[in-house]
Amino acid sequence: MTLESFEQALELSKSDSSHERLVAARYFMMNASAEYEAELTSWLGRETVGWVKNAIEIALTKNTQKQAELEPPDTTDVENKSVSYTLALREVASIMLHELEPRIGILAVKLREDILNYDESASRRQMDHLKDFFQALSFLRLATEVTGSDSFTCSDWINSLIEGHSFEQKIRLSGPQGLIVRADQGLLKLALSNGIKNAVESTISATQIRSPEDIIINWGETNVDYWIAVIDDGLGLGKPTEKLIRIGATTKVGHFGMGLTIVQQAMQSLNGKLSLFSPNSTGAVFELRWYK
Repeated sequence: MTLESFEQALELSKSDSSHERLVAARYFMMNASAEYEAELTSWLGRETVGWVKNAIEIALTKNTQKQAELEPPDTTDVENKSVSYTLALREVASIMLHELEPRIGILAVKLREDILNYDESASRRQMDHLKDFFQALSFLRLATEVTGSDSFTCSDWINSLIEGHSFEQKIRLSGPQGLIVRADQGLLKLALSNGIKNAVESTISATQIRSPEDIIINWGETNVDYWIAVIDDGLGLGKPTEKLIRIGATTKVGHFGMGLTIVQQAMQSLNGKLSLFSPNSTGAVFELRWYK
């Protein structure tokens, strides 16, 4: 079914079919317009199907983002604040990378010249830590930008991702081998790599007190979206999910606390979402979902 106007989409939003309502919601999702914000908000309030509600929420966010790009923010509305934060994040990260990253490179060269036994020095360790920070900042900026989507075989793609990283923990794959998915591979790689890395680190830590199960990655599709899940038997989350996603929030010594923020931003750029939870007192499920 092809829609050609917002009016057609609004009419279809009243359908008894959840599939048709999803078509309408995705039209608004792909064609941002603040003109219909009131109608979308009203629709969101009465919608009962989860995946349709998610599409409406994404559409509302995109409408607000479009308006924020055209006008300076003049409201304390929570949604506007969230979008303004994303735009500011992209701008600040870009400025910091442009202005400071080259200087960090020059400083690293000068320190190596000026300090004896530089490779064994505390200055070298701090410089490496600073470089890691700028790499994380670069990933965070990349997570705000969609460069292009294409279709690929999910199992082959996950296999190549794992083989390219040499993770220090056994990972088992379980999912339909021929499933073709569509996504921006760069954004999806940012998100999934973080999830696998967290699962590996948590599982390795758990080996000090017990024998955890292997990490499992599975994937699939529904009639409306694709999903990939990383399931581990590690130490668990340690903090509520909403706190872990904030920049700077981490349970790990020496980490910057940007990992889950990068994942969340990447999935928002993919019109998807991150779900993270512990089904038991140990372990975690890291799930990525995005619309077809």
